[in-house]
Amino acid sequence: MDDAALVALFAGSAGCPYPGEWQAAPLAERSVDGVPHAIVALDPGISALGVRRDDGSLWILPDEDQPDLVNSSVEAFVAFTHEYAKADAEAQAYESDEADEADEAEQAADRFTDALLARFRERDAPAVADENSFWSIAAEELGYGISV
Repeated sequence: MDDAALVALFAGSAGCPYPGEWQAAPLAERSVDGVPHAIVALDPGISALGVRRDDGSLWILPDEDQPDLVNSSVEAFVAFTHEYAKADAEAQAYESDEADEADEAEQAADRFTDALLARFRERDAPAVADENSFWSIAAEELGYGISV
């Protein structure tokens, strides 16, 4: 996939919880263990999001650590971003009854997070296979908003 096509696919990803800046074509390239990645988003000095040129998977490339899978494909990433945006709206709209116990709020947050992870798992299971993955952490952080 050429750079212009990649940039077009990521155009609707502004709601993604990645703090970096989305890049324009032509995309910079970074090689990790001999595998070239097109840099689609960059958080200077921290990390980048890179699409592997050989298989189209998306990885977070920390400046001083090993890469971690974000999604198996760009299309899966776009779908996750839309799911995340819907879940974020749900979390923002959540209203608790002031009589709710703290335990009940925590249980609601856990159910919310588990439901979002299940939706993610249906679309791209490897992206949430690790509890410390990009999307697993994003889902958990949205759930924290439910329990507040």
